[in-house]
Amino acid sequence: MDKNLLTVNELVFIGVGGILGAGFFLASGIAIHTAGPIVILDYILSSFIMSQVFYSLSKMIIFKPVEGSFRVYANEALGDLGGFMSGWVYWTAGVFIMSSEVTASAIFTKFWFEDIPLWIFALLYSGLVITINIMGTKNFGKIESLFSIIKITALSLIVLIGILIILGFKMKMPAASIKNLYVYGGFAPHGIKGFLGAMLMSLIPFGGIEVVAMSAVKTKNPEKYTPIAVKYIIILLTTLYISSISILLIIVPWESISIKESPFIKLLSFIEIPYIASIMNFVILTSALTTMNGAMYAVTQVLYSLGKGRFAPSFLTVKTKRDVPLYALFLSSTGLLIAIILSYILPKDVYEYITSATGFIQFFNWIIILYTFIKYKPKMNYSTSSFMQWITIFLIGIVLFSSVFVPKQAIGFFGGLLILIFLILAYFIANKLDLFNKWQKN
Repeated sequence: MDKNLLTVNELVFIGVGGILGAGFFLASGIAIHTAGPIVILDYILSSFIMSQVFYSLSKMIIFKPVEGSFRVYANEALGDLGGFMSGWVYWTAGVFIMSSEVTASAIFTKFWFEDIPLWIFALLYSGLVITINIMGTKNFGKIESLFSIIKITALSLIVLIGILIILGFKMKMPAASIKNLYVYGGFAPHGIKGFLGAMLMSLIPFGGIEVVAMSAVKTKNPEKYTPIAVKYIIILLTTLYISSISILLIIVPWESISIKESPFIKLLSFIEIPYIASIMNFVILTSALTTMNGAMYAVTQVLYSLGKGRFAPSFLTVKTKRDVPLYALFLSSTGLLIAIILSYILPKDVYEYITSATGFIQFFNWIIILYTFIKYKPKMNYSTSSFMQWITIFLIGIVLFSSVFVPKQAIGFFGGLLILIFLILAYFIANKLDLFNKWQKN
């Protein structure tokens, strides 16, 4: 048995590490502020969407475990345009996700070291993530597993502490009550507009399932372990997300939650825990780093797959003895460094617009995955109805279009559309110039 292969536990932790990021700890405040207590239903709906995309993806992996995963399936089911768009859309989104997470990591670290310039931490964490990925899949899995355990433990403790607060242990405020879900303007204080406006922010914490798809082929038995890992990841994340948000809203009146800090820091402030701010800051920092690490692994693998599939230069398929596509890793790293530089050059709001566009691109790729599964079913001799996939595509469409009604998200929506148009034009230009065949000959 290849010693570089992953165990099912490592695949689960890689999935959790790639999905449970700083976005949940920070973006949850924005979602709550936008929708009010009804945001709980937003998270339930987001969990359903994620589970359906995960289910569709896992069925294809079980049928044909292959490097490149969803990009290869899209190529086979939808043709060259589908394979090109699936790969490059995900790579583009992944690079911007990494740039966002590395910048966030640097900001979190300045909490302890205020006098050290931000770029030093950004450079340090970039080097750290590149080094971890150079070490190979097995070492990547071990490190990602360790950080995932920290995040799961921290969020589980938050839920436990929340329950203790509800039961009346050591509180600095009046008793928590289920009434907090409806006394401050009702369960849906901002109506349907608030519910729809929070959908994108509640779905973002579920993003990142692609890293599981890219890692599944590296397990000892993909056909057996993939469905097990998918089941545990869905159950674990859904339970942690919905329970923690529900407990938070029972304890803390939603209207008092700020969008400038994690709402969980406010929750923990009601119980006497020494150095709670530093502890929570460390957890969020760990979340950002593991999400960035998982994104780096996944975009490297998809770039390698694009090289194998004619849609990128063939030199990107060269691997080291540790099974690392070195040139694909370095090219993805270059994109990361460029994105970091842009984050300093561009005004803060413009950078936020770019990262919000990334969310739009990421979930557009989920639509591609679902549509690929629908078209891939005949090849798999899979005769079940595609009703659930079409429903999920419809729901993702609502999530994406609802962002038009939120000012900053609207700019992200149109920015995402421009990126998609650019990639489509790039495909036709490259095809016209016969670059795909030329790349494979070099």
